[in-house]
Amino acid sequence: MVHLITRLENGGAQRHALYILNGLPQARFRVMLAYGPGGYLDDEAQEIPGLECRPIEGLRRQLGPFGDVVALRELIHFLKPLCQAQPVILQTHSSKAGILGRIAGRVAGATAVIHTIHGYGFRAGGSPLSRRLLLAAERGVAPLMDHALCVSYADLNEGAARGLLDRKRASVIRAGIDVQAHRKDTRAGQALRERLGIPLDVPLLGTVACLKPQKAPLDFVSACGRVLTARPESHFILVGDGDLRAAVEEAIGQWPGLAGRLHLLGWTDEVPAVLSALDVFVLTSLWEGLPRALLEARAAGLPCVVTDTCGNPEAIEHGRHGLVVPMHRPDQVAEACLRILGDPALYERFSAAGPEGLDHFDIRHIVPQHVALYERLLQGRGGTGPPRP
Repeated sequence: MVHLITRLENGGAQRHALYILNGLPQARFRVMLAYGPGGYLDDEAQEIPGLECRPIEGLRRQLGPFGDVVALRELIHFLKPLCQAQPVILQTHSSKAGILGRIAGRVAGATAVIHTIHGYGFRAGGSPLSRRLLLAAERGVAPLMDHALCVSYADLNEGAARGLLDRKRASVIRAGIDVQAHRKDTRAGQALRERLGIPLDVPLLGTVACLKPQKAPLDFVSACGRVLTARPESHFILVGDGDLRAAVEEAIGQWPGLAGRLHLLGWTDEVPAVLSALDVFVLTSLWEGLPRALLEARAAGLPCVVTDTCGNPEAIEHGRHGLVVPMHRPDQVAEACLRILGDPALYERFSAAGPEGLDHFDIRHIVPQHVALYERLLQGRGGTGPPRP
């Protein structure tokens, strides 16, 4: 069993993969992880008992013909001896690893190739042309996989509509969280507020997100500035880091008073305490799979304000767990936050509904569902599959 991921950033897709790898029965499967080195979670992956970690140096490089050829050759060289010695299921995560991995898996002779869709990478293209090229690449490698695994029904439906997967060879296994670990802990939340100098009786809004275009962190900053204008006592927390940090810091400085109220925590292992300290959770993303951060916020009983993209509305039902607003509308994000903060009855209704129905997102269900899929593929494939490219 080999999982392949481009880079172990501190993101939902990466933590989802590590959860699976940590839980697979090693008496049944030899468990391996191949990845581009240099990520935030590299050390955490290497600490998983029994997990064989294989850095793929070629995956360090940005998307480009030369770097991709180097990575593809390295992947084939790594996979081929494994596939010749035993049945191998290759499961890919993320766009670049998904494209290169599906090709390498077929060339190397993998018993089955699974691609996990955590949102579609073609949306990351910086121009219409690059998005079309990325979409064409996804469509071109789609026939090379035996199964498409989606974390949301939005991804399943879009993939089928765009010719990126075959519904007959696709299924949904939700992103999983440790529900109990994210239950509200009032004492931990108060301690975090005190450490950051945030009064216990003022509104505190926050998010957990990589600082990259997908999460639209500048929209979050703009929404915070608007909330601060209406509620000058408010504070804000942003957990995360990334390429847009300098732009985020610059945007904060454009709102009077926000620099002293928006606390940039970078990456931290104190996310449960942060959630316990917040009053409202905000996610301004432009595309997603199914964000684990929203499920964790619900487990903590937090009303949520999220954008209407991909799997967000599957995690947050509008009018039940919070409010869903259009993308790229920080003014409406701010209005939704102020509405929740200004209506105690609405706040309590959203807060009480958050933890309801979370059990089927619990991580303890996720690994058995993967194992069942692996066994089905091993029994049904018999070593045959789509033709090699």
